Amino acid sequence: MSFTKVIYCLGFAGLSPFLGGLVLSATQYKIYGISGATIFTTYSLAILCFLAGAVWGQILRIESSPIQQMHLIMTNVFVVVGWFAFLTSQKLYVLGVIVLMLVFACIFFLEISLFEPSTIRQNAQYSRLRKMLTSLVVAAHAGMVVIHV
Repeated sequence: MSFTKVIYCLGFAGLSPFLGGLVLSATQYKIYGISGATIFTTYSLAILCFLAGAVWGQILRIESSPIQQMHLIMTNVFVVVGWFAFLTSQKLYVLGVIVLMLVFACIFFLEISLFEPSTIRQNAQYSRLRKMLTSLVVAAHAGMVVIHV
Protein backbone atom coordinates (compact mmCIF):
# COMPACT_ATOMS: atom_id res chain seq x y z
CA MET A 1 0.00 0.00 0.00
CA SER A 2 1.34 3.46 -0.87
CA PHE A 3 2.18 6.00 1.83
CA THR A 4 -0.65 8.27 0.61
CA LYS A 5 -3.17 5.43 0.91
CA VAL A 6 -2.00 4.70 4.45
CA ILE A 7 -2.45 8.36 5.39
CA TYR A 8 -5.95 8.45 3.88
CA CYS A 9 -6.95 5.14 5.53
CA LEU A 10 -5.71 6.27 8.94
CA GLY A 11 -7.34 9.67 8.54
CA PHE A 12 -10.75 8.29 7.67
CA ALA A 13 -10.48 5.47 10.23
CA GLY A 14 -9.88 8.20 12.78
CA LEU A 15 -13.37 9.51 12.09
CA SER A 16 -15.03 6.33 13.36
CA PRO A 17 -15.01 7.23 17.10
CA PHE A 18 -16.59 10.59 16.21
CA LEU A 19 -19.26 8.89 14.12
CA GLY A 20 -19.72 6.10 16.66
CA GLY A 21 -20.19 8.63 19.45
CA LEU A 22 -22.65 10.53 17.30
CA VAL A 23 -24.72 7.40 16.53
CA LEU A 24 -24.61 6.17 20.13
CA SER A 25 -25.67 9.60 21.33
CA ALA A 26 -28.54 9.80 18.83
CA THR A 27 -29.81 6.35 19.83
CA GLN A 28 -29.04 6.86 23.54
CA TYR A 29 -27.24 3.52 23.50
CA LYS A 30 -24.26 2.87 25.77
CA ILE A 31 -21.29 0.57 25.38
CA TYR A 32 -20.17 -0.91 28.71
CA GLY A 33 -22.04 1.89 30.41
CA ILE A 34 -20.20 4.61 28.46
CA SER A 35 -22.39 7.08 26.61
CA GLY A 36 -21.85 8.25 23.07
CA ALA A 37 -21.42 11.78 24.42
CA THR A 38 -18.51 10.68 26.61
CA ILE A 39 -16.90 8.70 23.81
CA PHE A 40 -17.24 11.70 21.51
CA THR A 41 -15.81 14.36 23.82
CA THR A 42 -12.91 12.26 25.13
CA TYR A 43 -11.89 11.32 21.61
CA SER A 44 -12.33 14.92 20.49
CA LEU A 45 -9.88 16.07 23.15
CA ALA A 46 -7.43 13.28 22.25
CA ILE A 47 -7.44 14.20 18.55
CA LEU A 48 -7.14 17.90 19.37
CA CYS A 49 -3.98 17.12 21.39
CA PHE A 50 -2.68 14.95 18.54
CA LEU A 51 -3.21 17.76 16.00
CA ALA A 52 -1.52 20.31 18.25
CA GLY A 53 1.48 17.99 18.52
CA ALA A 54 1.52 17.52 14.74
CA VAL A 55 1.60 21.29 14.28
CA TRP A 56 4.48 21.48 16.77
CA GLY A 57 6.39 18.98 14.64
CA GLN A 58 5.76 21.05 11.53
CA ILE A 59 6.86 24.25 13.25
CA LEU A 60 10.11 22.65 14.40
CA ARG A 61 11.02 22.01 10.74
CA ILE A 62 10.80 25.73 9.92
CA GLU A 63 13.34 28.43 10.67
CA SER A 64 12.53 30.02 14.02
CA SER A 65 10.83 33.40 14.04
CA PRO A 66 8.58 35.35 16.41
CA ILE A 67 5.50 34.24 14.44
CA GLN A 68 6.53 30.58 14.78
CA GLN A 69 6.95 31.11 18.51
CA MET A 70 3.42 32.55 18.59
CA HIS A 71 2.15 29.48 16.71
CA LEU A 72 3.74 27.22 19.35
CA ILE A 73 2.06 29.20 22.11
CA MET A 74 -1.28 29.08 20.28
CA THR A 75 -1.18 25.28 20.00
CA ASN A 76 -0.81 25.12 23.77
CA VAL A 77 -3.61 27.64 24.27
CA PHE A 78 -5.88 25.58 22.00
CA VAL A 79 -5.16 22.39 23.97
CA VAL A 80 -5.86 24.11 27.31
CA VAL A 81 -9.08 25.64 25.93
CA GLY A 82 -10.05 22.21 24.60
CA TRP A 83 -9.35 20.65 27.99
CA PHE A 84 -11.54 23.26 29.72
CA ALA A 85 -14.22 22.63 27.10
CA PHE A 86 -14.05 18.93 27.87
CA LEU A 87 -14.40 19.64 31.59
CA THR A 88 -17.28 22.01 30.86
CA SER A 89 -18.98 19.33 28.78
CA GLN A 90 -19.48 17.26 31.93
CA LYS A 91 -22.17 19.74 33.08
CA LEU A 92 -22.83 21.96 30.04
CA TYR A 93 -22.45 19.47 27.20
CA VAL A 94 -23.53 21.68 24.30
CA LEU A 95 -21.25 24.54 25.32
CA GLY A 96 -18.29 22.18 25.69
CA VAL A 97 -18.88 20.62 22.25
CA ILE A 98 -19.27 24.03 20.60
CA VAL A 99 -15.96 25.18 22.06
CA LEU A 100 -14.23 21.94 20.97
CA MET A 101 -15.65 22.45 17.47
CA LEU A 102 -14.32 26.02 17.35
CA VAL A 103 -10.88 24.91 18.55
CA PHE A 104 -10.71 22.32 15.75
CA ALA A 105 -11.42 25.10 13.27
CA CYS A 106 -8.84 27.37 14.93
CA ILE A 107 -6.07 24.79 14.82
CA PHE A 108 -6.85 24.16 11.15
CA PHE A 109 -6.56 27.87 10.33
CA LEU A 110 -3.39 28.10 12.41
CA GLU A 111 -1.92 25.31 10.31
CA ILE A 112 -2.91 27.10 7.09
CA SER A 113 -1.34 30.37 8.27
CA LEU A 114 1.78 28.48 9.27
CA PHE A 115 2.45 27.32 5.73
CA GLU A 116 1.54 30.44 3.75
CA PRO A 117 4.73 32.39 4.61
CA SER A 118 6.90 29.27 4.86
CA THR A 119 9.36 27.93 2.36
CA ILE A 120 8.19 24.44 3.35
CA ARG A 121 4.92 23.58 1.62
CA GLN A 122 2.45 20.96 2.70
CA ASN A 123 1.79 18.09 0.37
CA ALA A 124 -1.30 19.04 -1.68
CA GLN A 125 -2.95 15.67 -1.04
CA TYR A 126 -2.39 16.01 2.70
CA SER A 127 -3.86 19.53 2.63
CA ARG A 128 -6.99 18.23 0.87
CA LEU A 129 -7.25 15.39 3.37
CA ARG A 130 -6.95 17.79 6.33
CA LYS A 131 -9.68 20.01 4.85
CA MET A 132 -12.00 17.03 4.36
CA LEU A 133 -11.35 15.54 7.78
CA THR A 134 -11.63 18.87 9.59
CA SER A 135 -14.90 19.61 7.79
CA LEU A 136 -16.29 16.22 8.78
CA VAL A 137 -15.12 16.58 12.38
CA VAL A 138 -16.69 20.05 12.64
CA ALA A 139 -19.91 18.66 11.10
CA ALA A 140 -19.89 15.80 13.64
CA HIS A 141 -19.56 18.34 16.46
CA ALA A 142 -22.47 20.31 15.00
CA GLY A 143 -24.44 17.06 14.89
CA MET A 144 -23.75 16.48 18.57
CA VAL A 145 -24.97 19.98 19.35
CA VAL A 146 -28.21 19.31 17.45
CA ILE A 147 -28.73 15.98 19.25
CA HIS A 148 -28.17 17.50 22.69
CA VAL A 149 -30.02 20.80 22.39
